[in-house]
Amino acid sequence: MEFTYKVSGIKVYSTDTQTDIIKEATLHIIGVEGNESYKSFMPIELAEPSSSFTEFQEITESQVAEWLKGTLGEAQLAANKEGLLSLVGNSTILPRTSTRDHPKEKSLVT
Repeated sequence: MEFTYKVSGIKVYSTDTQTDIIKEATLHIIGVEGNESYKSFMPIELAEPSSSFTEFQEITESQVAEWLKGTLGEAQLAANKEGLLSLVGNSTILPRTSTRDHPKEKSLVT
């Protein structure tokens, strides 16, 4: 399975000396196997910035993803990837029909 990462839901705060300090962001782990993709996501709170501080407009998505993965830790990151791997070929996990526990989304016609 090939894994990629995406970041969303960035939450920031400011202090007297710094603005837009990232407090929390959501890390998405996307696993692709053949034509199928599997996703896992979790909001992660980051520690206070160290003595070096990068202005928000200078930060890249891959940099934030690395911070989030570092905060999550190798063991938990591996566990999340293993969870995605366990979904491959396991049709009993993914519902084929809608039920009360697994409803499907529909839009109203306007």
